[in-house]
Amino acid sequence: MIKVAIIEDNINLRDRLKNLMEQSDRLDCLLAVDSVEKFLRYYDKTSGLDILLLDIGLPGMSGIKGIPHIHKIAPDLDIVILTVHQDPDKIFNSICAGAMGYLLKDLSFGELENHIISVKEKGGSVLSPKIARRVLRHFQGGNNTIKNNKTELTKKEVQVVRFLVDGLSYQKVADQIGITLDGVRYHVKNIYKKLQVRSKAQVVKKYLEGDIDFEDY
Repeated sequence: MIKVAIIEDNINLRDRLKNLMEQSDRLDCLLAVDSVEKFLRYYDKTSGLDILLLDIGLPGMSGIKGIPHIHKIAPDLDIVILTVHQDPDKIFNSICAGAMGYLLKDLSFGELENHIISVKEKGGSVLSPKIARRVLRHFQGGNNTIKNNKTELTKKEVQVVRFLVDGLSYQKVADQIGITLDGVRYHVKNIYKKLQVRSKAQVVKKYLEGDIDFEDY
């Protein structure tokens, strides 16, 4: 059972999500509050929370500004933004702050449930289709090589990075590229080493911040 918390100030949406999770065989909502401040107050380190669904426009501290405070007390908690906002700056700032996903509230509960499972069980970063297209149109070049200061990624590693930014799990990356799951893990290990990062979120952050440049071979 995946343990979920919700920070959402719309009481109707918050209660609906909580009730649907209580009926789910895969999800269990342990905490549902309307502000970052209340989450910080009521968070229990012993609860073993897996995923936090976080709105951006909240009373008091915004969701984006709250991410570092949340990670300070729960460093291993995966945070997924759930919002109506499609503003590129909000997408960018959320990912840079440490969010593992950015989803829109127009998703069905079934889609939301699948995204949550993907983050927890498959190690995926998740983006709503509309958000993925917006991010990729804005940031993704059509070239083959990535250079980062004095380092250079191979063509295969470039493909892996692009699929990670698109929110695919390791298994889906393997299926898209036509390699094994272990092959994806091998490439990810090399990417982490070359970019001097330790997580997929940091790879995406470097990508979105423009620290990774695309150039032709």
